This record gives sequence, C-alpha cells and structure tokens, in this order.
Amino acid sequence: MISIWEEHLFWLEVLQDHAYFVRDHLAVTEKEYIETAHRYIQLFQDLLNQLNRLRPTIQSQDAAQVEFSKSALTVAQGYYEFEGALQSLRIDNKVNLNLSPTYLNGTLAENREYLRILSYLVKGKVPSPLPLVDLMDLWLEDQLGHAVLFQNMLDPIEIGASRQADVYISNYQAFIVQNHHIKGYLKFKQPGFARQKEFASTVGRVTLEMSQFVFTMVHKYRENKLLNKTTLRFLEHHFPETCYFIKKLSYYAPELQQEASQCSLRRASYL
Repeated sequence: MISIWEEHLFWLEVLQDHAYFVRDHLAVTEKEYIETAHRYIQLFQDLLNQLNRLRPTIQSQDAAQVEFSKSALTVAQGYYEFEGALQSLRIDNKVNLNLSPTYLNGTLAENREYLRILSYLVKGKVPSPLPLVDLMDLWLEDQLGHAVLFQNMLDPIEIGASRQADVYISNYQAFIVQNHHIKGYLKFKQPGFARQKEFASTVGRVTLEMSQFVFTMVHKYRENKLLNKTTLRFLEHHFPETCYFIKKLSYYAPELQQEASQCSLRRASYL
C-alpha cells in the first residue's frame, strides 16, 4: 500500500522533475517561460518542505492533510495550465522548447492523475484507486515514452542499447493495443477476468525487466561509459515512476508484491 504521505511525496517530486525538464529544454531566449518553470520548481520544493513537517502516518481526514492538499492543488493546477499552454505553443512552433507535444501529453496525463487524487484529499476522503484498465492507460504510455526518450538520447554509436530499447518500444506498443481491446471487452465482461489478470502480470514482468536495463545504463552513465545527450535527472526519473506503477499494479497482480515492496518511490540524488 502507498500511504497518503507517500502519494504526496511521489507526485510532488515527479512534477518538480517535470518543471526541471521544461526549464532545461527551453532556449535561453525564452526568459519568461524559464522564469515560470523555475518558479514552479521552487513552489514544489516549498510543498516538499511542508510535507516533511507532516507525520508520515497522516490520514486523509486529518485537518493538516486537508490544508496541505489545498495548497498542493493550487500549485499542481497552475503547473498543469502552464504545461498545457506550452504544449499549445509547441504544436504551432511558437515556443523554442526542445520537447515534443506528445512528450507533454504524458506529463500532463500524470499531472491530471495527481489532480484527481487531490480532488479526494481536499475533502478529507480516501482517493478511489484507478481501475486496472485506466491504470494501464496512464502508465503504459509512460513506459513507452521512457523507452522512446531513452533511445532518442543515445549517441548513434550506442547501437546495442538502441536495439534493446527498440525491443521495449515494440513491447509497450503491443501492450497499449492489447489494453485498448481489453477496454472493449469490459463492456460485457466484469473486470478481473483471467486474461486481464495475465496481462497485468506480463506487463509487470516486462516493466521490471526494462527497469533493470535502465539501471544498467545509468550505471554506465555514472562511469562515463554511455555516450548520450541527457542528464542524470532525466534518466533516473524512470525509477520512482516505475516503482509507483508496480506498486499499483501489484494490487491486481499479487505475484508482483515482493518486487513492489522492495522498490522506492523516492527519487535519487541527482548530480
């Protein structure tokens, strides 16, 4: 289980990373947007500092949790609107941002999930879990995006790593198609039928496998043995998101619970 405190920690660190990525991928001429991204980096840090003053055992109905969630909602909603505006400008080539509109689709979808969770927490309620098919919708796109981004950041000399990334890209593209059809089956079938459970288990195993691959690549990065064009923060962002997905997925695929209990939602310390 992920506690209320851990939910806040995970999402605030993820969104702060997203703000870092926007800041780092804007041209130096985009001073206004750089300043806005930097302001959100600071706002998320302020929230993280406040969170660290709350009890890790805090419950959804606690007054301090409700007040904190209201503050988090204001910042997360503001950042959502900021990224959305950048996406609109990027589509029309009106901002010098080295991130694609589809990349921003992924970060905006994750932001929406935190906003959904906050919509419960600001009322002192326990958030309802995402149904398995919706959980897959969110995190399969995320994992596919990680594989594509990893491949794109490699130097052309890294042929072996690029080919391995291609395998995972194909896997997640297939999973997205499968989940689309499972969603159709659910019009006449109750969730949790055997094939859907098997699908959850398969996705979990492939996700853990890809995470180990990325871990190996990060180790090479730290030793300057992987030629690339990205940052350690960008690479390591993969791990807490993968852990969160596996923890949520383990509710539907109990055979993943051991791995779910061993991974960390906390981001690493970046260089």
